[in-house]
Amino acid sequence: MIMVSVLEKQYMETVIRMGKRLQNGEIDWEQRRYEIAKEVMAVMIGAITKGAIDKGAMYDPNYRSLAMTSVVAATALIDELKKTQEKK
Repeated sequence: MIMVSVLEKQYMETVIRMGKRLQNGEIDWEQRRYEIAKEVMAVMIGAITKGAIDKGAMYDPNYRSLAMTSVVAATALIDELKKTQEKK
Protein backbone atom coordinates (compact mmCIF):
# COMPACT_ATOMS: atom_id res chain seq x y z
CA MET A 1 0.00 0.00 0.00
CA ILE A 2 1.33 3.43 -0.96
CA MET A 3 1.06 6.16 1.65
CA VAL A 4 0.30 9.63 0.31
CA SER A 5 0.53 12.76 2.43
CA VAL A 6 -2.31 15.26 2.54
CA LEU A 7 -0.16 17.77 0.66
CA GLU A 8 0.64 15.24 -2.08
CA LYS A 9 -3.05 14.37 -2.39
CA GLN A 10 -4.02 18.05 -2.70
CA TYR A 11 -1.31 18.55 -5.30
CA MET A 12 -2.54 15.58 -7.35
CA GLU A 13 -6.13 16.82 -7.16
CA THR A 14 -5.02 20.26 -8.35
CA VAL A 15 -3.11 18.76 -11.26
CA ILE A 16 -6.14 16.67 -12.23
CA ARG A 17 -8.41 19.76 -12.12
CA MET A 18 -5.93 21.69 -14.25
CA GLY A 19 -5.82 18.84 -16.76
CA LYS A 20 -9.61 18.79 -17.01
CA ARG A 21 -9.68 22.55 -17.57
CA LEU A 22 -7.13 22.25 -20.34
CA GLN A 23 -9.10 19.46 -21.99
CA ASN A 24 -12.24 21.59 -21.87
CA GLY A 25 -10.38 24.55 -23.32
CA GLU A 26 -10.84 26.62 -20.16
CA ILE A 27 -8.27 29.28 -19.35
CA ASP A 28 -6.76 29.36 -15.87
CA TRP A 29 -7.07 33.11 -15.32
CA GLU A 30 -5.32 33.09 -11.94
CA GLN A 31 -2.31 31.35 -13.48
CA ARG A 32 -2.32 33.88 -16.31
CA ARG A 33 -2.58 36.76 -13.80
CA TYR A 34 0.44 35.38 -11.94
CA GLU A 35 2.48 35.00 -15.13
CA ILE A 36 1.63 38.50 -16.35
CA ALA A 37 2.27 40.16 -12.98
CA LYS A 38 5.60 38.37 -12.68
CA GLU A 39 6.66 39.57 -16.12
CA VAL A 40 5.47 43.14 -15.51
CA MET A 41 7.37 43.30 -12.23
CA ALA A 42 10.56 41.95 -13.80
CA VAL A 43 10.37 44.53 -16.59
CA MET A 44 9.69 47.40 -14.17
CA ILE A 45 12.57 46.44 -11.88
CA GLY A 46 14.86 46.08 -14.88
CA ALA A 47 13.88 49.46 -16.28
CA ILE A 48 14.22 51.22 -12.93
CA THR A 49 17.57 49.60 -12.20
CA LYS A 50 18.90 50.35 -15.68
CA GLY A 51 17.78 53.97 -15.38
CA ALA A 52 19.53 54.31 -12.02
CA ILE A 53 22.71 52.68 -13.32
CA ASP A 54 22.71 54.89 -16.42
CA LYS A 55 22.60 57.92 -14.10
CA GLY A 56 25.31 56.46 -11.86
CA ALA A 57 22.94 56.30 -8.92
CA MET A 58 22.05 53.60 -6.44
CA TYR A 59 18.35 52.83 -6.27
CA ASP A 60 16.43 50.69 -3.82
CA PRO A 61 13.01 50.13 -5.41
CA ASN A 62 9.87 49.93 -3.31
CA TYR A 63 9.09 46.29 -4.09
CA ARG A 64 5.68 46.33 -2.40
CA SER A 65 4.55 49.21 -4.60
CA LEU A 66 5.97 47.53 -7.70
CA ALA A 67 4.21 44.28 -6.79
CA MET A 68 0.86 46.03 -6.34
CA THR A 69 1.28 47.88 -9.64
CA SER A 70 2.17 44.61 -11.38
CA VAL A 71 -0.98 42.90 -10.09
CA VAL A 72 -3.16 45.88 -11.09
CA ALA A 73 -1.65 45.82 -14.59
CA ALA A 74 -2.14 42.06 -14.87
CA THR A 75 -5.75 42.32 -13.69
CA ALA A 76 -6.49 45.05 -16.23
CA LEU A 77 -5.03 42.94 -19.03
CA ILE A 78 -6.96 39.85 -17.89
CA ASP A 79 -10.20 41.85 -17.79
CA GLU A 80 -9.65 43.02 -21.37
CA LEU A 81 -8.74 39.51 -22.53
CA LYS A 82 -11.92 38.14 -20.94
CA LYS A 83 -13.99 40.76 -22.79
CA THR A 84 -12.53 39.75 -26.15
CA GLN A 85 -13.07 36.08 -25.35
CA GLU A 86 -16.74 36.71 -24.44
CA LYS A 87 -17.32 38.38 -27.82
CA LYS A 88 -16.26 35.24 -29.68
